[in-house]
Amino acid sequence: MKKTFIFLLLISFHCYSQNPIDQDYDKLTNPNSNNKLSNYFKKKVHPDLLKNIAFPKNSSKITLSFNVNKENTPYNTRVHSYRNSELNNLLKKSFNKYPLENFNVKFDTKKKYYIQIITKKVTGNVIECSTNPINITSPNLKSCEDLNFYSDINKCVNKNLRNYFYNSINYNLADSVFSEDDRIKLNIKLSIDKNGSLNLKKLKAPEIFKKHITEIVEISNLIFKPKSINGIPKDYYYHVNQFFTKGDKPTNSENDQNFDEVFKPNSTNNFAIFLKENLSNEEVNNANLNRINNRLKLFFELDITGKPFNINTNSRSEVLNKKIITLLQKYDLTKSLFINKHSANKYFTPVIVFNNGKNKIVTNSIMGYSRIPIFSNCKNSLNATMAKKCYDRTIRNLYVKNFKSKVANRLNLSPGRKRIYVSFKIDENGKITEIKSKAPHPKLKKEAIRVIKKLPNPSPAIFGNKASKVGYTLPITFNVE
Repeated sequence: MKKTFIFLLLISFHCYSQNPIDQDYDKLTNPNSNNKLSNYFKKKVHPDLLKNIAFPKNSSKITLSFNVNKENTPYNTRVHSYRNSELNNLLKKSFNKYPLENFNVKFDTKKKYYIQIITKKVTGNVIECSTNPINITSPNLKSCEDLNFYSDINKCVNKNLRNYFYNSINYNLADSVFSEDDRIKLNIKLSIDKNGSLNLKKLKAPEIFKKHITEIVEISNLIFKPKSINGIPKDYYYHVNQFFTKGDKPTNSENDQNFDEVFKPNSTNNFAIFLKENLSNEEVNNANLNRINNRLKLFFELDITGKPFNINTNSRSEVLNKKIITLLQKYDLTKSLFINKHSANKYFTPVIVFNNGKNKIVTNSIMGYSRIPIFSNCKNSLNATMAKKCYDRTIRNLYVKNFKSKVANRLNLSPGRKRIYVSFKIDENGKITEIKSKAPHPKLKKEAIRVIKKLPNPSPAIFGNKASKVGYTLPITFNVE
């Protein structure tokens, strides 16, 4: 058998995909290779980019999702595809310039939209776009009904669910059966069904917690408006994952990724004054902010001359995004205070903050910064982008050099694509800790862990002007033919 190993790296995060499936696009969106959107993309996409596309698992379609802002323009546009970066970037960039009026649909900021772009046929991959988008609403609660954007409603509902279990579970139940150092895990899979009822779908927990958690779900007084696809109620799934030790509760507070106590945002520093002089009241008031999405943030790097580059914001308006980027390029950054100018830093500051029902220009009086762990061979990186590439390359090269593919050769694995996942953390001292692996065979799991233990200790990540622990997941993909 021939094994081909492909090494990739990404930061780990938890999500549960609930995207439409192929049949939904065929049934609900009337895909057509000659509609306005298809003809638009045919002018933008070179035929060579349609060759050798890596389609998502169990799918023959490349799809795209987006939200709309108050100006009826798309934001949060995402192409649901893998390892097709050039094509994905082109599709995203082109769609963001496409007039939504051509869909002949009344778009709603409270909905998320999905369209098909490319489909795989016997004759090859073709551009065959949806004529009408699929629209999805998030489940909702009365306490979230004041919100007008899909992602904010969804975040509000998820936060209420998380808080309900955090406040309801009696974590002291662990005291009678666990020792001091035992790590306890509660894995709760829930659904909000078509009638808006909360249901327990799957539970992985110590026996002493099972009846207790089941009762918490059954007595819930949370009343939901169900998720819908094109107006039809659908089930919505949510995971609660909690980890704690005897005598403690799991962490529930959301980390302050803004580090306001360190970087001291206000409206009177030089950058804030500059923005007040160049942003109109209308632009500030129409920043699409609310109590959930309460900050428009600016991110950038500095080149060796001190000029900003790789500038972006989290603005839901492309017009406002471009305006803020242009203003930063015009601003004299020597007038702002930087307490650390490491070449690998990424910098950030709020620009507009929603507080007490109003939007206000507020920026960090000390420019915020963060930094990924830096291996010794990456210390001369000229900027954060180069440092990240060097970090990825260091780990990828470690596996290419040290992973014993002959281990897989002896296992008689079935043909097809296989994946090994290795997760680890880099602590405040730069030490590699908590190494774990998932693999289709115990010997592959052991081999993946063996290799990661060879990784040299980097300097630690920096957040909020101090060393911080960070976690990573490394997927190792290989084909068995």
